[in-house]
Amino acid sequence: MNYKEYFIKCREEYSQENKPTLDEFYNNPVITIPQRIFDQKYYEVIETLSSKVKLSFDNQPQQGLMLKSQNIWEYKDLLTSVANYLVPFLEQERYGCHLYVDKIYIYRTLKINKRESSYLWHYDNNPKEIVKNIVYLNDVTEDNSPFEYLGKDKIGIAMEPSRKGPTQWNSAPNNSRINKKQLYELHKKGYSGVKVVGQKGKVVSFNNDCIHRANPIKTGYRDVLNMRVKPTLKKPPEYLSKSFTTGFEHSGVVNRNPELAWSRLV
Repeated sequence: MNYKEYFIKCREEYSQENKPTLDEFYNNPVITIPQRIFDQKYYEVIETLSSKVKLSFDNQPQQGLMLKSQNIWEYKDLLTSVANYLVPFLEQERYGCHLYVDKIYIYRTLKINKRESSYLWHYDNNPKEIVKNIVYLNDVTEDNSPFEYLGKDKIGIAMEPSRKGPTQWNSAPNNSRINKKQLYELHKKGYSGVKVVGQKGKVVSFNNDCIHRANPIKTGYRDVLNMRVKPTLKKPPEYLSKSFTTGFEHSGVVNRNPELAWSRLV
């Protein structure tokens, strides 16, 4: 069973009327989470998380491409609160199935002299059914590393991954970087960079195969929570857990078997 087949099966097991269609899921690779799902408590959680992350990163040497939180579990209660806002929305209005959080990254982007790694146009080459959710932990402008994706009329474009399931699991051409010829052809079709700016707490949700990049810092800094979700047949006991959620200590490549979900790990 590949990821799309598993996703469809998960949707069939999920009791909800008026689910988003498959076309709505696959044809809208980048969305901004609407503010209507957030209340004052959410912003209080973000403020607390922001302060703790800032203190941690401020006390580290400001060098390299980015600073990475090596222990997401020191923020477990705060991360759980954020997941309790985001994941139900994604289940009901984006996926139409149960989800769990399989990956959490917390990081700070730094000033760099030359674009490399995630600062280049790329896609993640995981199955299309994997979605990342970037939460800004400080106000983000054009000057402090906004997330950027290629879009036309603000509709993003996703590459076809070479990893789709157990029988199709290959490395991406050019290490999943978009070359100059590809960019030229996309520009001719009307695609250009769309930078996502916004206040602390803003969330952008994107298919991991959407063409995207980080931007170098001009002034200030940018702290980010990146929460990745994955479909599952059964409702998990909680959205994130040490049993099935990892951070930078593990590879970001999902398991090639889509059925390897929290129920197989607890």
